[in-house]
Amino acid sequence: MGIILEASHLTYGYDESSHAIEDLSIAFEEGKTTAILGANGAGKSTLFLHLNGILQPEQGEVRFRGQPISYKKAGLRQLRSKVGIVFQNPDDQLFSASVYQDISFGAVNMGLPAEEVHRRVETVMEQVGITYLKDRPTHALSFGQKKRVAFAGIMVMQPEVIILDEPTAGLDPVGISELMHLLQDVCRQQHTTIILSTHDIDVVPIYADVIDVMDKGHMVAHGTPAEIFAQPELLREHHLRLPRISHLLEILHKEDHWDVDASISTISGARKELLRHAAE
Repeated sequence: MGIILEASHLTYGYDESSHAIEDLSIAFEEGKTTAILGANGAGKSTLFLHLNGILQPEQGEVRFRGQPISYKKAGLRQLRSKVGIVFQNPDDQLFSASVYQDISFGAVNMGLPAEEVHRRVETVMEQVGITYLKDRPTHALSFGQKKRVAFAGIMVMQPEVIILDEPTAGLDPVGISELMHLLQDVCRQQHTTIILSTHDIDVVPIYADVIDVMDKGHMVAHGTPAEIFAQPELLREHHLRLPRISHLLEILHKEDHWDVDASISTISGARKELLRHAAE
């Protein structure tokens, strides 16, 4: 499908003593889900703030559909209707009196007719499963509910790209599964490009098409989940771990001398691999 969003040679620092990202380049393929992995301080959030135009780089540029983004007010408004971002802490972007008002905010500011705003908000609330919360004050919601409302507030604008900074943080296992399935459904049904960061390595091989690894403001690896998880030493060098399924297969291969593929990182893949080994 081609590249929809890209950063070229970005450099940015919050002070003069160091750079949060330095000479960083990355490209995102349209319709794919890309997971950005990296330890705390790797520069993931800084990158995300550049992709949405919140930060402007000291050097380099961000391009949307091949065109450098404009940092003028009109240009940023247009960019943010196409590239939405959901912050790690939903309290950073929820501010309206009710759930309905908060979700409708972005669509209203796009200048859509009231009827279209209402239609979109009702549709998105049903998709996200929060229609029953529509009149509730945002400050009275649970953390997981706030996450859903923040996501709905971006979805209502029907962006081409959705960026999610640690979407699974603070959620229980059921909440993580529900949210990630929702993201997967949105990506498939609306052909939305998803960019996310997460420390929950085990969800990555299930939902991501592409993985990029960051460390100390630099991009250090790029590939499919199978390609990245076939390099355990690279991951450990950059303070990351294997998914637990891959780690189990790695142990079986190294310690028990089983002829198994340790790059497999999903339960279904591991089941097939273990059945193959048992049949030999």
